[in-house]
Amino acid sequence: MAASPPNPLTPFHNETPVIPSEAHVVCEVEESPCYSETNNNDQAKHAIFRPGIVWYYCFFFVSLSKKNMRPLFLTVISAFLLTACNLERNVQPNSGGRTLEVLVVCSRSDFEGEVGDTLRAALMRPNPSLNQAEPMFTLANVAMSAFERADMFQRMRSIIIINFTQENLRPFMVRRDVWANNQVVFQFNVPDRETFFTLFRENQALMEQTFFHREHARMISTFRATESFIISDRLRSTFGFRLVAPDQFRVRTSNPNFVSINRETRHFGQNIMVHSYPFTANSFTQEDIIRVRNEISQRYIFGPIEGSFMTTEYRVPPISREVNFNGRFAIETRGLWRLIGDFMGGPFVNYVFFDEERNQMIMIDGFVHAPGRNKRDLLLQLEAIAYSIDRIEN
Repeated sequence: MAASPPNPLTPFHNETPVIPSEAHVVCEVEESPCYSETNNNDQAKHAIFRPGIVWYYCFFFVSLSKKNMRPLFLTVISAFLLTACNLERNVQPNSGGRTLEVLVVCSRSDFEGEVGDTLRAALMRPNPSLNQAEPMFTLANVAMSAFERADMFQRMRSIIIINFTQENLRPFMVRRDVWANNQVVFQFNVPDRETFFTLFRENQALMEQTFFHREHARMISTFRATESFIISDRLRSTFGFRLVAPDQFRVRTSNPNFVSINRETRHFGQNIMVHSYPFTANSFTQEDIIRVRNEISQRYIFGPIEGSFMTTEYRVPPISREVNFNGRFAIETRGLWRLIGDFMGGPFVNYVFFDEERNQMIMIDGFVHAPGRNKRDLLLQLEAIAYSIDRIEN
């Protein structure tokens, strides 16, 4: 009997929410009362009173009304216009900050002491999937008094607020889009450091996952402004879905079950391979994923020296885990690649999932070559492109 692929709604083991112990309040998600997780353009687009629409109704009502009723209509329309202007002014700015930068709001003494040491050990630990030491996140610190006075701090994309207080407040809160769009704020209201340490450990996985999600969303939004429709059309015709890649990327290789795109500069190269292949009982094992990756790499990815080609570096074992890939069950694999027959290498990130509509496996693999340069953010851009996957009906 033929093996069947996993149910796309199968729970993701690594995505299990982190639930604080009964001694603490369970993490509560608070939405900003006026804004949901949309960008400025979406909010403006859906405003009830758009100036153009209001002017249209102004002329419409005035033209149809009787002469002695015109003052009443003009009064009503004026109120509409004032409301529209206020709505336009209240649209929040987009969040800011460097890639994977987290602003920690607490006193300088706490940041330089045990509280900061705990945050640095957890959030600035070396990224295990890179071939050089780079932190998972970059931390910055500002005191609460300065944070409350400056818009530039309040508009940061990723914020952790540590509030030591004896007041009866929720110990841990997650707040979204409080001062800017695409923003997340984790707030700790705790009586002492030990309580903070416990709550932070219990929610660390949730916080990291959310920070990465926000970075992906920001990058995808940026890439859409300069999306390469040549790449989108090629992927749509080949696989039935698109990826949002900026127009600096070019189609490098294309055939009925393989497309590769790349971006080359003087200082670095970014590459993405997309491949379809039949499902087997072993398709979601790391061994089979690396086997397929090596096969297509040897066939399509060559080095500058004749006869050289890409393969997986085994001296640093790849790391695989289950992920929620835009609602799909997928296996994410991270590791290093190198050239056979030459001296080049770098990090890669790989996603495989089962395409139910076409009854086939899909592999999306991104890899970076940037000798002597940091690679964390370059690889994150490829992750964002992968997560931009969008099914297109033929």
